[in-house]
Amino acid sequence: MLRFLRGATHHTKTIWWVLIFLTVGSFLLGFVFLLGSGLGGGRTARRSGVLGSVNGQRITVTEYQTSIANQRESYKRQYGVDPADRDESMVEVQAWRGLVMEKLMDQEARRLGIPAHDKEVVLTLESSPPSQLATQPVFQTDGKFDPAKYQAALHDPKNNWGPFEEMTRQQLPVKKLQERLMSSIKISQAELLDAFHDRYDKANITVVQVPAAPDSTVSSPTEADIERAFQQHKGRFMSDQRVQLEVLVQPKQTGDEEKRAARELAQSLVNRARGGEDFATLCRDYSEGPNADKGGVVDRWFQPSEFGPEMAPKIAAMKVGEVSDPFPDGTRFVAVKVTEKSPPAPPAGSAIKVAQIVIKVRPNDATVADQYGQLKKLRDRASRIGLGRAAAERGLATMRTEWFDLNGSPQALYGIPEAADWGLSAKLNEVSQVFVGVDELGIVQVAAIRPAGTAPREEITDALRQLARLDARVTKAKPAADAIATAIAGGSTLEAAAKGSGLMASKVEGLTRDRPDPRLSGAPEFMGALFHGTPGKVLGPVRGINGWYFGRLDQLTPADTTQFATMRSNLTTELLQRRQQNFLIGYLSTVRNKAHVEDQRASLQGY
Repeated sequence: MLRFLRGATHHTKTIWWVLIFLTVGSFLLGFVFLLGSGLGGGRTARRSGVLGSVNGQRITVTEYQTSIANQRESYKRQYGVDPADRDESMVEVQAWRGLVMEKLMDQEARRLGIPAHDKEVVLTLESSPPSQLATQPVFQTDGKFDPAKYQAALHDPKNNWGPFEEMTRQQLPVKKLQERLMSSIKISQAELLDAFHDRYDKANITVVQVPAAPDSTVSSPTEADIERAFQQHKGRFMSDQRVQLEVLVQPKQTGDEEKRAARELAQSLVNRARGGEDFATLCRDYSEGPNADKGGVVDRWFQPSEFGPEMAPKIAAMKVGEVSDPFPDGTRFVAVKVTEKSPPAPPAGSAIKVAQIVIKVRPNDATVADQYGQLKKLRDRASRIGLGRAAAERGLATMRTEWFDLNGSPQALYGIPEAADWGLSAKLNEVSQVFVGVDELGIVQVAAIRPAGTAPREEITDALRQLARLDARVTKAKPAADAIATAIAGGSTLEAAAKGSGLMASKVEGLTRDRPDPRLSGAPEFMGALFHGTPGKVLGPVRGINGWYFGRLDQLTPADTTQFATMRSNLTTELLQRRQQNFLIGYLSTVRNKAHVEDQRASLQGY
């Protein structure tokens, strides 16, 4: 119901979509990039200290735990609080993905024979210390890294720098590989000039759109129509390798006694707040939710409807400063205090800001251990007959995720995010171990795998049918477009021709190629042609995806080229960063797709 509240403000969403690509903290790149993994035998890993491997190179439990500690520290530096609840799960996922990429990039650097010379190691330690050192309190002054303290320690003969020299020696080849990749991306003078004009050339135009005919005027698409739409638009449906998982998720079982204890504690805190005690202090002392140390403040506006149908009218009626009764939210009880309330904005009404106290229902360890054991048996059965059948034998239902790839993750796996990593590298029909989330236990099976490329026609039939129907509607509207064209050819102005067909000409001023008007989004080639048109001359009809377009360039104001020199540096940086990001995402995706990853993290879970 309230995943935003129980998920930790904006942090979870940010961590879910943004992976920090790192090599033990020596460099950071913020790119949207999700890495997959595979799964092996858990108990063996626990005994051996090996948690997984990347192309045969081991990932140890110690490396994983160290990576998690580094990610927790990074999270705390960024947000000012320790990760909690689902944020902690995302930090663990991020730590694993960072380790996988670290191993892959190290292997790439070795394959290319990139060395780390002694002088480079010394220079790097002196000028760019590893984050594990830079963040140590002994090297901090007023919360910031103090180079003087660090240099003094470097030249103290009593300190043993051997371990850090070895760490730097291992990291350097990867850092040099990164620098090679970055330096390979160039921006030419011609490209800069084109980008400058795309951004600063401005046009005033007059546009007429002949909309597609009403849906009721066209017949249902035939198979030939759908095939034609597929051939015409197949480029819209390209993707990386995708996976679909069958999922069985169970909330952790809690008894009536555990729920009663949590509800009574939450109610007692509400009573104390209503009795005059400071809500923020109660939150800091008792709450188990995000931002508890900051009074439980959730820094964004909510509509009352976001609290669910039962609580919405109650929340809407609350005044600033009032505290709600505790209400259940998964395995928690939540009480909110309204801290701000906006003026009503019909039809949505007033928005609110809240602070929250969260009390978790503590499942009995023995109960959850028994639940885990039962799911483990179900998993063993599923490995022989399939997850769906094994679940059905126990009267349980499974679901299928949507198709997903390295750049996304299914909503169904929100509570067990590591299952998405596992699924992206597992084999068809392979069954996972039991995943343990904050509130759930889960098992997944790889139901289907689609190779990279265009999606199969049968998978996108509904979308193709809509495109074919829209195409037919645009074709149906051509006589109306022809009528305007005939009127213009006969000497009518664009405005008069449009009015004669019951349409209105629209003025668009200050249009740039870089930021086109949304009304022209259906015909990008039409907008490009206008910029190269003759002022005063009507262009059209041009077919777009949602209708026909006519346009006239009224005035073109070229960019002031004398300003190019002053803007060149910022423009170069922006374009270069964008191109580097796109290149590295593709490079890393290629490296990751070729890798064989074994993931035994489930060995650290369980009861």
